[in-house]
Amino acid sequence: MNTEIDHDSNILKHMRADHEALQSVLASMSEVYFPPAAIKTLKRFSTVQAASWVGVSRAHFNNHADELGLTPELVGKSKQRFYTLADINAVRQHLAQKTTSDEKARLYDPRRRGDEELAVISCVNFKGGSAKSTTAVHFAQYLALKGYRVLLADLDPQGSTSGMMGIVPERVTHDQSLYAAIRYDNPRPMSEVAQKTYFENLDIVPSGLWVADWEFDAPRVTTSTMEEEREMRLRLAELENSLASGNLPRSEFERLSQEVDSLRVKMRGMSLQRLYFLRLQAALTDVQDQYDVVVCDTAPNLGYLSNAAIGASNHLLLTIQPQMLDCESMAQYLMTSITHQEQYEAAIKRALGSEYITDKTLHYLITRFNTASTPQNDVSKILRTYLKNVLDHSMVNTTAVEEARTRQLTLYESDRNQFNPKTYDRAIEFMNQANAEIEKIILRGWGRL
Repeated sequence: MNTEIDHDSNILKHMRADHEALQSVLASMSEVYFPPAAIKTLKRFSTVQAASWVGVSRAHFNNHADELGLTPELVGKSKQRFYTLADINAVRQHLAQKTTSDEKARLYDPRRRGDEELAVISCVNFKGGSAKSTTAVHFAQYLALKGYRVLLADLDPQGSTSGMMGIVPERVTHDQSLYAAIRYDNPRPMSEVAQKTYFENLDIVPSGLWVADWEFDAPRVTTSTMEEEREMRLRLAELENSLASGNLPRSEFERLSQEVDSLRVKMRGMSLQRLYFLRLQAALTDVQDQYDVVVCDTAPNLGYLSNAAIGASNHLLLTIQPQMLDCESMAQYLMTSITHQEQYEAAIKRALGSEYITDKTLHYLITRFNTASTPQNDVSKILRTYLKNVLDHSMVNTTAVEEARTRQLTLYESDRNQFNPKTYDRAIEFMNQANAEIEKIILRGWGRL
């Protein structure tokens, strides 16, 4: 078969033309919405909104804001107050410090305390279009608005989550992407890769095309490490046999003993490198004291990156549309996940011990739910009947979310007056209900519920 092509085939011409056309229009749109020097900003919040996020009355919020000497923006003839998220957090912490009730202090300022471990939650599924990115970004923003310190990790090379947070994936450099923190050659500390965003208390580790390289690095390093480990094991067995002979001079015995100790240390380090699914978990130790929650968005597959996110997680949130095709896809996902999890646990037990296996919870969130659709309601009932831990609240399909995305915004960043008010209020209500239920998963993990 002749593999040399002197001229483009029709399909290559077609693909190249479409690629150039699409790239051109996307570049034009990017210049409008996100020019190179553009910096995304967060709106201010009315007193009603600010007070609701803290959980107090408007008057109570304004009184404490005045005590702190905050200077909200005054709008209109009535001089309605609008606060920044930094103002909201200042009031939140002020209230927590003043109250004598530990319970109220935690409601005002919910950040983790004492022996509460860093919570890592990953949005996962085989299938694209199940609203993983939308769920991850809205939940991360919800947590930040509630007062938590949040890191949003984008593990999808498509970079949808990064884009929703105002970062153009195509402009993310090698050292700026999540790849830099998990690569095998000269990795950067996660604390240096994490970026501040326009959302106070919400940082991001962005994605981009570079992140896809890890899908090739992980199996390559795993294979080469296994071969190296095999040679070390043979050498270790040889040394142990020599030491067991009992016929060695003291100096030789000590030399061989030191080599045995050195080999065991190296083999342990290589085991950690071989266990690629622990790579993200290890990288996160660098920032575990800086955040309360890490929210991971994964690619629609069970590749190396997705498995690294699962390996690092305490909680898995499987997003699913209430349609039969999605249910069939999810069944395949669960079957594959069972095999992977069994292999991971066995590998960790052999290399490190069972105490290194991270316990996880699994919950299901029904997304893009059309409440008026009889077939979707039927599928939703099936899911709730036969699966454990399906969340009571769904991510309801609403035009408000899509309208917000056309403006490069989330619901939490959008102004109500940009929408039909009833549509917006309904969308925010459903979004908050779902996110509050996901929040409870984390609180239960900390033993608060």
